[in-house]
Amino acid sequence: MKVRWIALAFCALLAASGARAAGTGIPMLNKDAVSQGSAKVGLAKGSVSLKLTLAPLPAQIDTGTEQFEATIYKAYLVSTADPAMEIPLGNVYPTTLSKAGLKAALKGDLTQMGFDKVVVVAYSKDGLHSFDVLTGTLVAP
Repeated sequence: MKVRWIALAFCALLAASGARAAGTGIPMLNKDAVSQGSAKVGLAKGSVSLKLTLAPLPAQIDTGTEQFEATIYKAYLVSTADPAMEIPLGNVYPTTLSKAGLKAALKGDLTQMGFDKVVVVAYSKDGLHSFDVLTGTLVAP
């Protein structure tokens, strides 16, 4: 009987930790590893929600080797193992207070596709320059 209670408690603990991991936000980090918001990703449901802090557009982007003026931000769900796996989530437009948000409902199970990052990319007006300004790494429950 004692073993059954221990097994039941262990299963409940695993379920709670998985629910906590799915419900908490993934930090979106800039190039200096400073959190600039969060992402909530539900791969099983195909849902992504972003709450970010980004410089209002047009914004000066420093890549570490060069600078350019960004005129648009775009968010993606990507796989680092397979560069061909990428889902555009949409354009991100920050307010004058540097706040931005995005919700995407992809309505499909994405768990087996290898997605492991959410990125926000800044693009120049001519499209010749781009830089991943924010990155969030998904942790498997």
